[in-house]
Amino acid sequence: RCIEIWNLVFIQFNANPDGTFVPLPQRHVDTGMGFERVTAIIQGTKNLTDFSGTISNYETDIFRPIFDEIEKLSSRRYGSTLPIVGRLGETPSAPDTAALQNQTEQQKIDIAFRVIADHIRALSFAIADGIIPSNEGRGYVLRRVLRRAVRYGRALGFHEPFFFKLVNVLAKAMGDVFPEVRAKQKTIQETIRREEESFNKTLDKGIELFESEVKRGASKISGAFAFRLYDEQGFPLDLTELMARERGLTVDVADFEKLMDQQRERARRAQKKETIAVEPGELRSSPTKFLGYDFLEAEAVVETVLAGNKADELNLVLDQTPCYPEMGGQVGDRGLLHVPGHDRTEVGQLRVVDTQKRGEAYIHRTRLVEGRPPEPGEAVRISVDVDRRKLIQGHHTVTHLLHWALHEVVSRDATQKGSYVGPDKLTFDFSSAALTPE
Repeated sequence: RCIEIWNLVFIQFNANPDGTFVPLPQRHVDTGMGFERVTAIIQGTKNLTDFSGTISNYETDIFRPIFDEIEKLSSRRYGSTLPIVGRLGETPSAPDTAALQNQTEQQKIDIAFRVIADHIRALSFAIADGIIPSNEGRGYVLRRVLRRAVRYGRALGFHEPFFFKLVNVLAKAMGDVFPEVRAKQKTIQETIRREEESFNKTLDKGIELFESEVKRGASKISGAFAFRLYDEQGFPLDLTELMARERGLTVDVADFEKLMDQQRERARRAQKKETIAVEPGELRSSPTKFLGYDFLEAEAVVETVLAGNKADELNLVLDQTPCYPEMGGQVGDRGLLHVPGHDRTEVGQLRVVDTQKRGEAYIHRTRLVEGRPPEPGEAVRISVDVDRRKLIQGHHTVTHLLHWALHEVVSRDATQKGSYVGPDKLTFDFSSAALTPE
């Protein structure tokens, strides 16, 4: 009977932590009348003349072009039925669960239409903004959204990639208002196609495993099984939860998270490397002056001497250095550090085994080879391992050449996502369409 057209929020006070309210210097009215809501009301009431029909964001010419394309691709028809679901993300109550299981075939088809149409918009706009589906952060949110849409495609009979084909109709419908979607249309399409093909390879196997698990008659999907679907078949947890809700089941999320934490810990241990341990407050030195673009050897003054990770190690901060610190994927320089003395017995020599940066200070991880270590305020001579540096320089240059070649040969949208530049090899992580042998 009642339709909210426009909610108004009067912005007047600042709420303080102690529960008091203070008037704001600028007060205004925030209006919640969204474009799609207005369109739904105008078109759903025939220009505010007939209030007997269904008023829905989906019953508008904003979504109709996408629905038309899905109908064409799937040979199914959108029936405008209303879904029977609980709140998204909540465990359904008993009536909700029964309703979910008893939804008609048309209701299931219509839900799939709405999910797919909504998700192609979310993904296309996000990818146009430069976000790429991945396994972490906001990229993982995109991956979850995409995989949910692909799974709903099964309800419309899609077993081959279809989702990426909707980008064209979206760009046509919304490209005038959002030109970035049209400008990056090919990139969006390729990104979605690549992701869709990857998930398609394991989706049916995952569904088959899920059906087998349901047949065992348990009232809850175990965390171990949900983790197996995630780890082996690429099913995000929320997709497994969605499938479970449709069967009136829940998922042991706590156990799943415990297994995820164990996997993260294994990954951390596998990647663990020796780093220079420096406590906050230990570094009181001024910024280190870097000389390494022009010199491979230099005189310097010791500013700070700190204990190292091991008994025979020291971490030294100098006022200036030719050693390049670990940065941007490039490993830190190694070299030698000499402590001059009045006679041969006083001379100290230390091997620089790594150079890292903390703030503006360059820290040299050193091991004593002979003699004595230096003291703060003492002058030393430090030199870079030239042969090693040359190998690193070569790999650094080739990293740039590889990036250029990817732009020239593969795509201007190939974007660097990480790299390793060392004396032995280089690696280069990038996002782009799958590479052909050519």
